[in-house]
Amino acid sequence: MKLLPLLALCILPLVATQTASAHCQVPCGIYGDELKFGELEQHIKTITKASAQITEISAKETLTAQDQQQLIRWTNNKESHAQTIIDESANYFLAQRIKPGADHYAEKVELLHHIIVYSMKSKQSTDGAAAKTLGEKVAAFKAIYLDHTH
Repeated sequence: MKLLPLLALCILPLVATQTASAHCQVPCGIYGDELKFGELEQHIKTITKASAQITEISAKETLTAQDQQQLIRWTNNKESHAQTIIDESANYFLAQRIKPGADHYAEKVELLHHIIVYSMKSKQSTDGAAAKTLGEKVAAFKAIYLDHTH
């Protein structure tokens, strides 16, 4: 019986972390668009660095256990940041901020689609091209999004 409270304490942080990762989706009206773009840009920088580190480590002739462990960590990190971009694009921008009928609605939705696709491609590759395009799409979306009313 003592195991049940211990198990609950172990699971609670996982559940709390999962639910706190996206904006609340309660009609609170509290948004941080500039902050959100800063976070997206930081995620892209992290993906780019992770890709470079994976390429550098994997180019070694022989890999030590430490090298293999670092490859796994950089890969997991890269995928996590790419998934966060996908989640934020869908949960913050598509679900809450982009309203049908708004100025340049189709362009904004199309750019968000590209952001999601190139985030996925960043997970699948380390060549840097996908992350570069992802950065360009985020910059284009930021320009059109911050220039128009929602």
